[in-house]
Amino acid sequence: MPLFSSCTDGSSEEDLCIEPIANAVNTNGDSELALLMRQMYLEAAQTKENIVCGEGNVTPAFIMALQEVHSAVPTDPSVKTPEFEAFNKLLIFQAKAIQANENAKISEFNALVYRCIDCHKRFCPGPIVRIKKLEIKPAAD
Repeated sequence: MPLFSSCTDGSSEEDLCIEPIANAVNTNGDSELALLMRQMYLEAAQTKENIVCGEGNVTPAFIMALQEVHSAVPTDPSVKTPEFEAFNKLLIFQAKAIQANENAKISEFNALVYRCIDCHKRFCPGPIVRIKKLEIKPAAD
């Protein structure tokens, strides 16, 4: 079964294209947190497509992955600060807000994307370009 399926006729395919992530296992050894972040990115990309298609929402598995961030071992242990924990709690809260608000899934999902970017600005700026691609853009008229 493919990871992504399209709900469109191809006219807005460009909006749904998500850059694939290289093999999740780095030969140099990725941290538990880095691997978890990659998993969450893939889940968020699928959630984006589901929301755009009107066929889904944040899954309980995604929220569980966010909760695992608290205990996942990072590449740099100094990252696990109270500020990091606060960002993570905001992300969990935002993911639950998407589930709870059927009428504003797009704006709530975009808010989740912006919270991810806020955290990455502070702790790990490398993935920001990729994370920005998760934002759901308004449909062109």
